Amino acid sequence: MSSTKIIAVLGATGNQGGSVADVFLSTPGWTVRALTRNTASPKAQALALRGASLVHADMDDPATLGPAFAGAHAIFAVSDFWGLYGDPANKAKAKPGQPLNVWAAEHEVQQLKNVIDAAAARVDSLERFVLSGLSNATKWSKGKYTHVYHFDSKARAEEYIKETYPELWAKTSVYQAGLFLSNFVGNPIMRPVKNKDGIAQFIGNIDIDVKFPFIAAEEDSGPFVKALVDEPAGKNVIGYREWLTHREMAAIFSQATGIPAEAVQLPKGKSKVESPPELKLELDDNFAYWNEFGYEGRDDPTVIHPRDLATLGKLDTVYNYFKKFDWEKILSEA
Repeated sequence: MSSTKIIAVLGATGNQGGSVADVFLSTPGWTVRALTRNTASPKAQALALRGASLVHADMDDPATLGPAFAGAHAIFAVSDFWGLYGDPANKAKAKPGQPLNVWAAEHEVQQLKNVIDAAAARVDSLERFVLSGLSNATKWSKGKYTHVYHFDSKARAEEYIKETYPELWAKTSVYQAGLFLSNFVGNPIMRPVKNKDGIAQFIGNIDIDVKFPFIAAEEDSGPFVKALVDEPAGKNVIGYREWLTHREMAAIFSQATGIPAEAVQLPKGKSKVESPPELKLELDDNFAYWNEFGYEGRDDPTVIHPRDLATLGKLDTVYNYFKKFDWEKILSEA
């Protein structure tokens, strides 16, 4: 009988899931079952060429999830609030008077419940369930910031496992991906802009002297999830490659690129990019929560850090991440 184990990876063609698939494809003793809505996509086919087994799975269709998880020894579950919010096909799905981001959060919770129900009910072989989660902004701000829907939706799914399926919870660890470094490359809200003096300014609502967890999710998620699969369950790790202030991050950017840089904090209520009213409310609460209570919910006693994972190898640096890009081109397009 083969001793090979199976990891079922949701979102296998995305940033986090793709990194998880990449790591386990190169790990002896493991087979990757890449779960995706479109097995014919170029990214899915690229995974197949590397040895992944492609399986159709749709978080909106519970009937697809049981078969997709059958026989799996580990499951990585990730959801995509921003994909739901930004999909034009979803714009008419909110109830009358319901903001689209509130709908997206509720739908994300339901998607994750579908995944959790399937994992709890049908997978006798399961040894580890790893949930891509985020901190509970409403809880850890003591009710001060209640509009950080894209954090709280994932936290609600975590609570659902704990309250509904104690046996599954005993096999569960949570991976909180830190602040994506890729946001500085492609997200207008966080991408730096060059001022008239040639200085790259990282302008935003983040307190420039508060430490944040910076991660390259498309590279680092795999090593974190591998460690959570290998180690005992019950971990809640905040994932990052470096723990930096925005000011420190801008200095590293300057060292890596040779472009002078600075971090600039906008006054309260000001925004770098104009957003729809419901999203502005969410983003205002989001940044205020991070600044005051920490991205990871610093009062949460269950949170551990990368140093607490015995099997996590050395990650790359923020410096090397910034070195990879043509910043003159990116800054000229900002």
